[in-house]
Amino acid sequence: MAVIGRNDPCPCGSGKKYKKCCLEADAAAKASKASPDHLSQWSRDAVEALKNKWKDDKVACLETAEIVTRLEDLGIDGCETTFVELAGGRTSAMSIFGDWVGSLTTPPEEGDEDFMRLAACELWKRYRPEHPSAEMIDGWAIEGYQLLEANKEGEVADVWLRLWEHVRLKIEPWMTTYSAADSVFQISQFFGNWIQDFIMVIGNESIDNEKYTEIGIRLIGEVLHQFVDESLDAVLNLRCDLGRLLCRAGRCEEGQAMFQAIIDEHPEQSCGYIELADELGRAKQEDADIPRAIALLEQALAYPVVDAADWDLEYRLADLRQELAGEP
Repeated sequence: MAVIGRNDPCPCGSGKKYKKCCLEADAAAKASKASPDHLSQWSRDAVEALKNKWKDDKVACLETAEIVTRLEDLGIDGCETTFVELAGGRTSAMSIFGDWVGSLTTPPEEGDEDFMRLAACELWKRYRPEHPSAEMIDGWAIEGYQLLEANKEGEVADVWLRLWEHVRLKIEPWMTTYSAADSVFQISQFFGNWIQDFIMVIGNESIDNEKYTEIGIRLIGEVLHQFVDESLDAVLNLRCDLGRLLCRAGRCEEGQAMFQAIIDEHPEQSCGYIELADELGRAKQEDADIPRAIALLEQALAYPVVDAADWDLEYRLADLRQELAGEP
């Protein structure tokens, strides 16, 4: 069996990196196969370690002075002036933690090492909030997914918009694919997965809040401008998302022109025909043009498009014909 690297895609198919997904569970499963005597001792040690384990929320509850004092007891200078100077030109609190460990004459004990690692992250939040660390950005990504599970998409949109505003400044001109951006997007998700989730959230929120419609138009425009070498499917999805948002914003001519451009450039793909037909044939639209919508889908089938079944094109066409005939 091939060895799975910590930063490889998790084999479970979640889209997360292995270290942020199933790594711990796999390690626990291996431990469970140990001999009963060894397992018993391992379990006792693990329970005891968990009691004393430092976690980010535990460190976050400490006053800054207490964090600094605990660091001083370990031989580390955690005052603001020293920290800010050390952080200059860096993007990750882990690099500061590494310097701290390297400055000690003896390796820290496990509990002390955990505290130092978390203290570096927490002090960065307090001392340099205007320059988010990679760990802070990852925290926003995780917070967004937690809110998403709680069906709070409006809050997700705001958290991830803050994340995007910082990340996009780090993306270099040569990073023209999602995978190329992974080098600056050092979080638990791959960039391509996250940006598509973000755009989906913005699209959903734009249905009832026009603020997110304008945000989505700007966001997708920036993504299309940057990631020009991304896969055809990804680019077409972005252009369709943008066309829908333009129509939702009342810029129907621009939105319809976007869909028509997709048809002209990629007549073998169903998406342009479908999106334009949907826009033209919306029942609640006073100037709905169902005959033209039908003609578009007939044109797609006649070309023929390569993905008609994926889009249920024939079903959509039959539905429009029934609507035109006044059938229920």
